[in-house]
Amino acid sequence: MSIGRRLIDLARAELNALLERAAESDDEDGEGEGEGGRRGGARGRTSVESMTDDELLAEVERRRRVRESAAERRAAREEADRMREATAEAERAARGPRADARSGAGPRRRPNTGTSDDLARAYAALEVKPGSDFETVRRAYRNLMRKYHPDHHTASPEKQRAANELAQKLTDAYKLLERRLR
Repeated sequence: MSIGRRLIDLARAELNALLERAAESDDEDGEGEGEGGRRGGARGRTSVESMTDDELLAEVERRRRVRESAAERRAAREEADRMREATAEAERAARGPRADARSGAGPRRRPNTGTSDDLARAYAALEVKPGSDFETVRRAYRNLMRKYHPDHHTASPEKQRAANELAQKLTDAYKLLERRLR
């Protein structure tokens, strides 16, 4: 068998796989291969072996046109996105840096300091009164971490796991209060 014939057979096998996938997706979309479906008539065949060379070339050309039109649509969408972004950038520049700072659209945003419920839970986790100053919070955090640090509970895996969870909860509470109080 010649190399050219092998290449043609390989191309037919690849196209056959593509046609089968297309037929499966058509079936999933509700488009059958009957007369009312998109693939009626000569295109109703899914086997490349049953296609003539002219039909095969026509199918390859049709798929090339579909790919090109999809690429053109994608390029048009990307161009529209670039134009929208350029317009938005021009509007931001026209407003000036002061407008961005007032609206919060600039790069410098305040970190989330949590809701009052989150703060109350954080104070409770660190076992301090709500409204305590940062030094009191810091001392409480350090004392609790000395007591519940996972490295102090290596004898039992269950205790170490519980200590890990508690240490994480204490650290999260401390970080929240640190952001709020500093």
